[in-house]
Amino acid sequence: MLGRIMTFIAALATMPLPDLTPWGLSILMLSMTTISVGGWVWETVYCSLVERRPVRRGFLFGPACPIYGTGAMAVYVLLGQLKSPLAVFVAGAVLATAIEYATGRVLEERFGKRWWDYTGWPLNYRGLVCPIASAVFGVFSVLVVFVIEPQLIAFFSSWGETACEAAATACALTFFADTALSVMAQDAGAGRRRITLRR
Repeated sequence: MLGRIMTFIAALATMPLPDLTPWGLSILMLSMTTISVGGWVWETVYCSLVERRPVRRGFLFGPACPIYGTGAMAVYVLLGQLKSPLAVFVAGAVLATAIEYATGRVLEERFGKRWWDYTGWPLNYRGLVCPIASAVFGVFSVLVVFVIEPQLIAFFSSWGETACEAAATACALTFFADTALSVMAQDAGAGRRRITLRR
């Protein structure tokens, strides 16, 4: 078993990376933004239905959950060359779960609150991760690598290099400003209440 894991890690290390030119990075930034907004819509709708009242999700003021976008781009950059959906599912679930746990711990340590809580979900770990969410992330990883990101690359590539780089710069600056303002608001005590996702 250990030999298979080491072979898999060695294969990952030798895979070519996606296009990391300024244009390629711009497309990744635009994809990250798109998926972050999509993640925010998904979480807002889901949590509003669960709590039976309107719930505004996310750490930022703007309508985006960057953990979805950054997780998706990490999966695509690191796993996008894999041909096996099963391999992407497993590796993507592990990678996304690690990102979710690390993000949750940083937010909890920095601000003393949680933006999600899996307490009560089967086999959860410290309420920050659980197998059900990991499986969802695995499915999402397969969709990102084989369906979503190829379509987004084709769409944003049609804009042309100048338009992509300008839009990506605007998105990056917006995220930077929103993050700074959101941190200041949390430090000033204008935070949101802790969210518990019930089954």
